[in-house]
Amino acid sequence: MKRFLIAFLLGALMSGGFTYMTVSASPEIYEKQVITVHTGDTLWDIAADWSGRDEDIREVILRIQKENKLSGSDLAVGQRLVIPVRKTVADVVAEQNERNVGKAQLAAR
Repeated sequence: MKRFLIAFLLGALMSGGFTYMTVSASPEIYEKQVITVHTGDTLWDIAADWSGRDEDIREVILRIQKENKLSGSDLAVGQRLVIPVRKTVADVVAEQNERNVGKAQLAAR
């Protein structure tokens, strides 16, 4: 009986751990926005404008630099930048639901 209980508990722990790792390791989803640099814009300010509330601005800066092949933080007025904006799975699902509701409303007319 003890062996069965121990085996059951180990199985439950392993299953719970696997589920946690699968959910927490979901891939990040990015939507790309294109902006134009204006007078006085800095990479820090742009990253701050496009970062999520729980995002480190430095990580957003690195994403912008990588996406636009920038080696530093120098920007030129009129330069177009691609901004990879992080989206959560919940955001993507909510957008899909909104589209589906819109399609259903059009179909009902």
